[in-house]
Amino acid sequence: MKSLWFLAVLFATVLSFGLRGGAVVATATATAAAAAAAAAADLPQPVSDADFRQHPDGLRKLGQMLFYDRILSGTYRVSCATCHNPDRASSNGFLTSPTDEISEDSLAINGLPLYDALKPSAKHAPPLFNLGAKQFVTLFGDGRVARDDKGGFISLVGDRLPKGLADVLAVQSLFPTVTGDELIGVVDNDIKTASEIGERAVWQALVKRIQDLPGYAPLISNAFPGMKDPTELTIAHIGNALSAFVASEWRSDNAPFDAYLRGDQAALTGQQQRGMDLFYGKAKCSQCHKGAFQTDHRFYNVASPLWRFDAELPLDESLFFRDRSDFSGKSEDRFRRRTPSLRNVTVTAPYGHAGSFETLKQFLKHHLDPVSGMARLSGKGAGNMGLDDELKKIVLAMTQTVDLKPVDLTSKEFNALLSFLGALTDEQSIGGQLGRPKEVPSFLALD
Repeated sequence: MKSLWFLAVLFATVLSFGLRGGAVVATATATAAAAAAAAAADLPQPVSDADFRQHPDGLRKLGQMLFYDRILSGTYRVSCATCHNPDRASSNGFLTSPTDEISEDSLAINGLPLYDALKPSAKHAPPLFNLGAKQFVTLFGDGRVARDDKGGFISLVGDRLPKGLADVLAVQSLFPTVTGDELIGVVDNDIKTASEIGERAVWQALVKRIQDLPGYAPLISNAFPGMKDPTELTIAHIGNALSAFVASEWRSDNAPFDAYLRGDQAALTGQQQRGMDLFYGKAKCSQCHKGAFQTDHRFYNVASPLWRFDAELPLDESLFFRDRSDFSGKSEDRFRRRTPSLRNVTVTAPYGHAGSFETLKQFLKHHLDPVSGMARLSGKGAGNMGLDDELKKIVLAMTQTVDLKPVDLTSKEFNALLSFLGALTDEQSIGGQLGRPKEVPSFLALD
């Protein structure tokens, strides 16, 4: 009898444990399923042609020539492609692949050399991916160019903006031509002289240069069939052609993540899927990096350093990059900048709006706890960069108004998140569709 009693108790115990264990497993499974469902609810719809503005081939071809032609610079020494280089993922940071010409560099990261001096200016040029998407109606980090509620445009030149510009990208394309450290140049030249009169004088002078080059005549005719003579060309035509080229050249929507959104469940590795769940869940990345291109186009202070990673400190504050307050005039917008898209982020080093971090891993570590990161950089811990007292005050003001809260991830979670960011890379889009032409109508050197 005792043995039967013992067996009965043992059976009841095992059964009870099994039921409780099953409940625990069921609860854990339900929790994981709920988390996955919540993440899935935040996933964007797959991108399609309907999300992009379409442009005729003739207009794109004219834009390609203008983009690579140094004729638009005051000194004839730089072009749009100097800073937005196809070999550097439409930016001017690290090469996306080594070349025979540049095989070594003291600042090379993973074998990818640094563009010499980030010429022509010290700025880290933002990449140009997906700017032809209809949702991009605000451009520049400070939002100084945007579509207004009435269908017009907001810009720094107000009513001096030329008529006939097709979209915000066309508007944006005109501003490097009137900027001293971009296309005008800092040495004396005819365009710099024109800039002393105003933007319109610069634009008229550039149009005259294009009109005087016979090689542009057939390109203009193909781009604008209704134009009877190149003398009818205006700066708006040039802006629209540049916009058409950029809008279509760096369209990026064939990354593994895109394939996953279109139904290919095997497009992401297990680690990337875990990273995706973190991105749209615990790590809270999607609170700002939302939508099809991982941006809400709004402005935030994320406490990112104001200087390039190789800058010689201390720096004069006038050398820092513009923020939203420069345009809005609101003190609460100081240090705020537009949320960047994360497409092809793994190939657009260095990172941060000023190019402050050499690797994505460094930037992500800082971004998850920016206040602690800035404390390290400002001399309160390891990694002190030797900031002077004035710069430390600026850093303090930035960290006191930061819009991000720290996120604590395990090492495994951090690596999974980093892996998911790699799933946003569309290898075919990096160098552009039309690419660099063999020559341009001016026959000037190509970048």
